[in-house]
Amino acid sequence: MVVRAQATFALNSATKICMVSCDIAMQTDTMLAATRITHRKQPAAPGRSRPAGVAGILLLALAAGVALPGHSDARRELLTDEAKARLKAIERIHLETLALTDHGATDETGIASVAAARLKTVGYTVVSDQAQPHDVTVKVKCEERKVWEGTVRSGGDADLSDAASRLWRGPACQITYRVDGHGSEWRHEVRGDAPEAAAPTAAANGSKALARLADRLAADPFPLLLAREWGQTARLLQALENPAAPPAQKLIVIDLLGDMFAVESIPALSRTLKDRDQALVQRAANALGAIGHRDGIPVLLELLAHQETGHRLAAINGLGRLAPLHPDSGIVPALLERLPREPVPVQTEIVRALGKTTDRRILVPLRALNRTVQDRARSDSSPELKELKRSLGQALDQFDGTHSDE
Repeated sequence: MVVRAQATFALNSATKICMVSCDIAMQTDTMLAATRITHRKQPAAPGRSRPAGVAGILLLALAAGVALPGHSDARRELLTDEAKARLKAIERIHLETLALTDHGATDETGIASVAAARLKTVGYTVVSDQAQPHDVTVKVKCEERKVWEGTVRSGGDADLSDAASRLWRGPACQITYRVDGHGSEWRHEVRGDAPEAAAPTAAANGSKALARLADRLAADPFPLLLAREWGQTARLLQALENPAAPPAQKLIVIDLLGDMFAVESIPALSRTLKDRDQALVQRAANALGAIGHRDGIPVLLELLAHQETGHRLAAINGLGRLAPLHPDSGIVPALLERLPREPVPVQTEIVRALGKTTDRRILVPLRALNRTVQDRARSDSSPELKELKRSLGQALDQFDGTHSDE
């Protein structure tokens, strides 16, 4: 499954270091020998220092391209095509739960029922018996007072926005998974309320803390995060187009699809642009921009002509991300055509979008607008105009930096 051959990796890393070290040593011996022969035949010229010795030669070797393995090698996780296919095909989940209070293990039935219900909402089949057929084991460990179990094998708290925090000591559920007995570095933490005291609490208070944790777990999007982790775009699309799904869930799904660069989600995201919920429209437009595919351009250009200002702003933000990726598209002309007809706040967003490109067609219109704004700024000190002026400066400075003299 997920290949985490740490011993093999450590051996390979040590071998690399040894090979590089030996190579440097051999180069050093050769260069030192040549240096001795040369200096026996020809004395050093006045004012010229002799070679700096081994340290200088080592620096020379490193400058010539001899380098030790980088930090990225120490963090590499290999995922075979077969492993990716198996993750995408995950359907049956063995759910393993554990509930702990300050007084030890307690009944985890409530946690298990909530976690199973959440997984089923996304279409997973949940089994509680490990002997039953399953594709993956998901573990939900809930504690009244979270205990830090030490550093993980790779990564850290800064790598994942949902990674378990080392500083949190209150109630928390930590969710992990393993496939074929191989643990994953992925983890998600659901936190309860902050602890009131450092001393152990009564058993009743521990049960209350776990009950509140179960309520948090019931509203947490961890099944969607698992689907994203396993590359299950189709499952996320089903959640997006489910009429009964709450808007908050759809917002999360849209963001996840954008993070996955899921090209197959472009039709569904395009349909979302026609939704009445402006927040969904904005997120869908941003996701289309994040995916970066050309197929997202026509629907965003259509949205650019919408009568609602919020919809046009969403289109501008999405097109701003696509413009530098597709310089031969009609994005820049369309934005320039809308520029003089929009109010100042929308003009600011158009200028920012155009400033992400290196298309010189924007120079003449932006310089003309900049002169107009400079004149207006003498009598208008509104924050909106100042922001437009600042955005024009940033957009024009990437070309020649002379806009302020006009």
